[in-house]
Amino acid sequence: MRQGLRVAAWAATAALALLAGGARAAGSDEPVDCNPNGNQQQMNDCALRDFRAADAELNIRYGEVMKTLTPQMRVALRTEQRTWLKGRDPGCKRAAKANEGGSIWPLVFNACLEKSTRKRTAELDLWKGRQP
Repeated sequence: MRQGLRVAAWAATAALALLAGGARAAGSDEPVDCNPNGNQQQMNDCALRDFRAADAELNIRYGEVMKTLTPQMRVALRTEQRTWLKGRDPGCKRAAKANEGGSIWPLVFNACLEKSTRKRTAELDLWKGRQP
């Protein structure tokens, strides 16, 4: 009986450790293991990392450009940016639709997000110092 309790306790502890480790990896803010020439998960992690870098760059550029604008032009850029943001993710979901349910879907989706975000970052330069 005592050995049965030990086995049950060990099994419960092992199950909790596995669940906690999986939750930590799934909820992590950083890609777990980026390797562009690795397995699919590693390539997916790289695509996520690259999108996050592009998104950070976009946010910096947006702030820089906003500082160069008149209040009226800031409103115009803010409106345009919000419209762009509302369309970016759905557009990339459509672009990755053929891969839905597959292990490559995160790579295709995040690569699309990165490309779209980098394009938008370049477009923001056209706003610098713009007058009404």
